[in-house]
Amino acid sequence: MKINHKICVTLSVLCLSIISVSCNETEEKDNKKNEIIMNEDSNHIVLINPFEVPEGKLEASIEYWEACRDFLKGQPGYVSTKLHQSIKANAKFELINIAVWESPKVFSEATQKMIKELGVPPVEGLKPNPSLYKIVRE
Repeated sequence: MKINHKICVTLSVLCLSIISVSCNETEEKDNKKNEIIMNEDSNHIVLINPFEVPEGKLEASIEYWEACRDFLKGQPGYVSTKLHQSIKANAKFELINIAVWESPKVFSEATQKMIKELGVPPVEGLKPNPSLYKIVRE
């Protein structure tokens, strides 16, 4: 399968948005909270990243996800990832990525490495909504 480099960069940008420093005070407070979580020793963490996919960009978005998955699964701390597609027509979030990592720290390191090594523009109009979670009940 031919890898679309635009798709690889989009995931890189999406992952970067999770760890980037924000510009307003509210986001700065959230970032400090995330910084504390990232320094804790913890069990696995879960990335949940719902995507708003622009019309006509579904295949490009999936190819982008596949390329990024292939890069990230070779990184230390990677556990698993799965891409889900909504069965509801016109769903706000047509794709949702759920990934498991050993810790926030290894996730951050892997995504930073991916961003440095994949310098390609993102899929136009693809909007990520990523966040890291910990399991609190089973």
